[in-house]
Amino acid sequence: MLNLVFYTDNTLKAEPYTTPEIIASNTGNNLDNVNRLIRNKKNSLERFGFLGFEIRKINGRGRPRKIYHLNEQQATLLITFLDNTPQVELFKVALVKQFYEMRDELNKRNLNRAIEKPIKKSKIANSIFIQTLSSNIRL
Repeated sequence: MLNLVFYTDNTLKAEPYTTPEIIASNTGNNLDNVNRLIRNKKNSLERFGFLGFEIRKINGRGRPRKIYHLNEQQATLLITFLDNTPQVELFKVALVKQFYEMRDELNKRNLNRAIEKPIKKSKIANSIFIQTLSSNIRL
């Protein structure tokens, strides 16, 4: 299965996203047309969050390109603007499925980190102080 959805970073605040390249290559559309559609529908897409992007050189040569990062709602809205060809419909199903899978994976990762998170020293020190204080009072 192709990776259609990625996440921003390894922090607890990581967000899943996809790119115009993924959308174009899986829907049979031209990348320039998908990017143009994003620019034309920017106001609508930004209703669902900041329209993030990165500037990257493709294959280390030529002019750097702007690569948009579309969150789940933005990607879903964008693909509704495309024609409903059989290829686009299959992609819609696969993209929605991978966004849900990525969201579940990130939630599990965050839960595991919260479970493994060490107790802060100040909490331990306060606990010891309270135990010592209460034992001194009993005497």
